[in-house]
Amino acid sequence: MKRSRILAIFALTQVLALAACDTLAGSAGGASGRWPFPSLGHEKPIIIGHRGASGALPEHTIESYLRALNDGADCIEPDLVLSKDGVLIVRHDTYLSSTTNIAAKPEFSKRKRRSTDPEYAGRDDWWVSDFTAAELKTLRAVQSFPGRTKVFDGLYQIPTFDEVLSLATSRKTVADKPVCVYPEAKSPAYFASVGQPDMAEKILATLDKHGLAAKGSPIFIQSFEPDFVQKISTMTELPVVMLVADKAGLDTAMAKPGAPFWDGLGPSLGMLIDADGKSTGVVEAAHARGILVHPWTFRNDAPPVKGEPVEAAIRRYLALGLDGFFTDFPITGYKVRNEIQYGVE
Repeated sequence: MKRSRILAIFALTQVLALAACDTLAGSAGGASGRWPFPSLGHEKPIIIGHRGASGALPEHTIESYLRALNDGADCIEPDLVLSKDGVLIVRHDTYLSSTTNIAAKPEFSKRKRRSTDPEYAGRDDWWVSDFTAAELKTLRAVQSFPGRTKVFDGLYQIPTFDEVLSLATSRKTVADKPVCVYPEAKSPAYFASVGQPDMAEKILATLDKHGLAAKGSPIFIQSFEPDFVQKISTMTELPVVMLVADKAGLDTAMAKPGAPFWDGLGPSLGMLIDADGKSTGVVEAAHARGILVHPWTFRNDAPPVKGEPVEAAIRRYLALGLDGFFTDFPITGYKVRNEIQYGVE
């Protein structure tokens, strides 16, 4: 990893880590000690609003991102896909049925088709790459998680990456700090295979348009695809994050020439603590290389260990030395982080 990149990452994490609750600091008599757990530099971990505040509102909507910021998130996370006309659209999946009202749109009924992509072979659905950005703008978001409120279904538009960046640059965090944006490139190899523009170039060009492409900007770029992470790491001084779902995924990424070529690691929570409740060593190994660790995803309605309150789980994982964490409920992560930092119970 380039020394300049390492220095830029540490500078960025130090800026973002300041986004704590200043009012709580005042109510705690100004107490603001060193972060007690072994994150890199003992810096306070950042809170990443996973798809916004997706536990409360339909994911990947402007309203969900605003809620995340109001609830204490330091970063908002837009997942990026490409429309038929090459526009970066914010959706978690390459299909549309689970997070939009497209099934209720008769004008699109004949656009449903069976996928030939190996990842979704045999799935009948509506696919982002078959629709222009203007067509996607006629859709409305719905809550995809069972058990979460559906009262906001059908109210909010599907945003573009441009719109999310406009939001981010027009707002501050609750501590009056710049909003961090944490885009994920979804299925870049698939979009390349169907003739779409290069996703790495599109992401960097859009960031540049909003003044967020320079070293030190509050941006992390992430993907599950090692080839994409390796490619974009050579194109930017912004920190890049290797997402992995399990040890096999990490082993695959580490087997690539030049690995690790990432500045941050985004593992699943299950990779970090073993069946006995002890560290698996993933955090420690990453930190030994100066690599940040931002695991996913804490959910109030689906805690990592069944029967354990999510607040207790967040505390247990933070004790490993996490540098940040993804959560569908930023307000809960914000509360726990403040309790640790300021001793507020």
